[in-house]
Amino acid sequence: MRYHPCCVPFGRKQRPGIAVFRRKPRKNELVSVCPDEDGLAIARIKRENGTPTLTFCTYQDVGAPEEKDAVLQRLVKRQGLDRSRCTSIMELGSYNLLLVEAPDVPPAELRAAMRWRVKDLIDFHVDDAVIDVFEVTESRAAGRNHLMYAVVARSALVKERIDDLIAAGLNLSVIDIPELAMRNIAALLPEDVGGVGFIYLVRGGGLITLTHQGRLYLSRLVDMARDATTAARATDAGDPDTQAWLDGIVIEVQRSMDYYESHFSQPPIANLVVAPLHQSVNNIEQYLSTQLGIPVRSLDLNSLVDSPEPLSDRLQFKCLLAVGGALRLEGKTL
Repeated sequence: MRYHPCCVPFGRKQRPGIAVFRRKPRKNELVSVCPDEDGLAIARIKRENGTPTLTFCTYQDVGAPEEKDAVLQRLVKRQGLDRSRCTSIMELGSYNLLLVEAPDVPPAELRAAMRWRVKDLIDFHVDDAVIDVFEVTESRAAGRNHLMYAVVARSALVKERIDDLIAAGLNLSVIDIPELAMRNIAALLPEDVGGVGFIYLVRGGGLITLTHQGRLYLSRLVDMARDATTAARATDAGDPDTQAWLDGIVIEVQRSMDYYESHFSQPPIANLVVAPLHQSVNNIEQYLSTQLGIPVRSLDLNSLVDSPEPLSDRLQFKCLLAVGGALRLEGKTL
């Protein structure tokens, strides 16, 4: 969702005390600020000759939600984050991602036409929604229509995020979603050349994405609310309870891969990558590989981006989406 300084809900008028004239942001540098229920994840990527370097990465635990603004403002000032363009990632469950048939209208009318397309697919009034779109490659199957993804979120929620980031002094340019942050990371994986599945598991849920050559084809939310206790205690894939939890994930991955092959007429996904976990689970790669019949490995972000210091497992888990957001490359405007 692109930030437009002249309109609402993507933009806002200046608050009293906030400078209207900001310093010009540095070129080839993007900072990603991602609040969650426990704190703030922040990552900054600088690109030199196309190579991404992670120049700053932190996760700040914040005891009380009302303290986040003050913590963020201190970090912006201390790290000079106001000198970079800024993006932010919406939290899982705070928006709808809908795969729909693209309206046959000129690009300038696309978002307006999409409102009519999605109004019956969301559980709140479309007048209270902010909508953005991005393309999926047309299916090669005969008779298939051109498909697009529509991102739909409540205007008030997006505006609140924008207000908080602008008030902290950040040069906000884009509000993004986890699926695209994961796409940005997957694009750096060698497996993405032939198509790769990517799993991101968090407390109570997770996300599966299928990408091919830097393009997001499919995503699926994983609802693990019933298995949250098991997931939190999982330490070894040989444990029966852990296996039952993983079997649910296997089913979701297999369904996603089947749909990807049939609906988009793509060759089978040949590899699966697991994002850093809250805590390591012994033999998880072997168990998933056996069940799915494809190679599975765990991701180490240190192998994808240069960093002054190696990222710990905890920092990789906490800041995965922030790093993915900061890896964003500008695409073509629709």
